[in-house]
Amino acid sequence: MNKLVVSSLALALAMPVTAFAAGGHYPVDDVDVGEPGDFIIESFFTRFDGDNSELGFQPTWRPGQAPLELVAGLIRVEEDGESINRFEPQLKYQLAPMEAGRWGSAVYLHAGIEDSDFNDLLLNFPFSYEFRDAPVAIHANIGRIHGRGGDEEVDRVFLGGAFEWGFADSVDLIGQVYREGADEAVESQLGLRFHFDSPVEYIDLAVSRVLSGDDKDWFATVGLGLAF
Repeated sequence: MNKLVVSSLALALAMPVTAFAAGGHYPVDDVDVGEPGDFIIESFFTRFDGDNSELGFQPTWRPGQAPLELVAGLIRVEEDGESINRFEPQLKYQLAPMEAGRWGSAVYLHAGIEDSDFNDLLLNFPFSYEFRDAPVAIHANIGRIHGRGGDEEVDRVFLGGAFEWGFADSVDLIGQVYREGADEAVESQLGLRFHFDSPVEYIDLAVSRVLSGDDKDWFATVGLGLAF
């Protein structure tokens, strides 16, 4: 692995980057939006702590020529014998596309509604950079979350960093580190994304780990993207 790739991985993993992003189970977003008219359904299943799990279904659509993407996420969480249903609508606008040797940027607004009650609202700014001489891109996110903390409404900062390394034909290695508030644990995710020239856009295999706090648990995720 050359020095450029090593430095890219180190930069991304050193940055502190939750399941808010348009990217299914990957919390840290990039600046990309689909081609005009693209309609993609991203889904994922995550298993953690024994019988606890998350099942996500996320239709994503770019309706016209404007660099605007609409997302309607549905997440079912099974934890400690209880079920929570989350509806996660999102609007994303690309400010500048990512190109080799220069930064791209975007902005998106993401809401979380749990069992018909408002839970959180995220305003996030992704930034992405693609290197000229290596198949590596890095992403940084900074945002503000307004949500509930018990019986009170609280605001906290969302920070995230990520890398994508296309180390083989049609295979990417993706790594992310993220945090949503100074009092919350730092979490990470590392996975492989396999791309296909078919209605199946990609298949993801990923593992996650909590990096701070008392419960440094591991999680496993399988993801799937379908194009229509």
